[in-house]
Amino acid sequence: MAGEHPVFDYAASAPWQQVIEAYGGLEELNGAVAEMAAEGKPKDECWEAVWDHEVRRFERSAAFREAVRGVYANAGVDLVSVTPWTHDAATGERAGQRRDLARWQARFDAADWLRKVTSPAEAREVAADGDVGVVLNTQNLGGAIDGSLDTIDVLYNEGVRLFQLTYNYQNLLGTGCNDPSEGGLSTFGRAAVDRINELGGVVDVSHCGKRTTLDTIEYSEDPVAVTHATCEGVSPHYRGKSDEELAALAAADGYMGVVTLPWFIAPGRDQPTLDVFVEHLAYASGVLGTDSVGVGTDFFPADTRFPDELLDYYEDHIIELGFDPEDVRDRHIAAGVGEFRTYEDWPAVREAVENRFPESAARGILGENFLSFWERAS
Repeated sequence: MAGEHPVFDYAASAPWQQVIEAYGGLEELNGAVAEMAAEGKPKDECWEAVWDHEVRRFERSAAFREAVRGVYANAGVDLVSVTPWTHDAATGERAGQRRDLARWQARFDAADWLRKVTSPAEAREVAADGDVGVVLNTQNLGGAIDGSLDTIDVLYNEGVRLFQLTYNYQNLLGTGCNDPSEGGLSTFGRAAVDRINELGGVVDVSHCGKRTTLDTIEYSEDPVAVTHATCEGVSPHYRGKSDEELAALAAADGYMGVVTLPWFIAPGRDQPTLDVFVEHLAYASGVLGTDSVGVGTDFFPADTRFPDELLDYYEDHIIELGFDPEDVRDRHIAAGVGEFRTYEDWPAVREAVENRFPESAARGILGENFLSFWERAS
């Protein structure tokens, strides 16, 4: 799809355009949510309902599947990593993630061009074939396994390959980046890292706090990833990694992907552009080398086609997930970042990288570096 060299993005979610296409337009999607809410359905259930509707359309309509394929073709991305997630407050995190995993499996079953990718070799094959590969991840392993190490095997058997130990808060494995306890990797967390290493999965510390990040890098037998974060040396933020963490990651042959979300890459700055994103890439590459950094846009909250009817709910939801309330209220959610306004604008990301780095380095940053890391980590 993207040409001779694979392009990878830790996108975290399917693009909003998929749901918009499923409803026949953004106005229709907002109308459907408003109607459900008027009937008494909570917004968390509305969120789940619109994605269930998208999956049914994906299963039943060849024209819709081709429209979705066109979104990825326009983006020019061969390989995306997505997070099975839960929004329904009545459903536990473990069950909710399994529900979303089932949605992804339904999509894989319905479209031969949308392929679950479970190894670097498969990723290269998918990209060469011109298909779209999906690398499944979990962003809160402690919540997903609910105290059972054997559930890591279940997730692995379902195709999950990237295992982020914590989200923003503390769980049984370690401490998140915005938790005041500043704790490290727990005994149970070490057992989880051992299990991931044994299975051949990738240990991810993107949302982990500093002590947990450093402990994990030191403890893991295999190299560790920061799939989507920023550099504190460019813009201080709790979702950023310090110079100490970057140095430890480099010493352990790790990998770092950089997000494009404006409130992380340039907190407090109005309307930052992708120039700030490449500043973070350049800073990270100065420590890890240009062959160990990549792109993890984490983009969907910044998508300008984010449904208006779900925006207030989403802000409340991410506050519950451990983001600072003041920080969240000050964000410009759904405002894009520079020319990157919808997922189909991903070529702007590519252009920003290619304008900043030499050709061979840019090629690595856009995809090859992640695949090379995955090969040595698994």
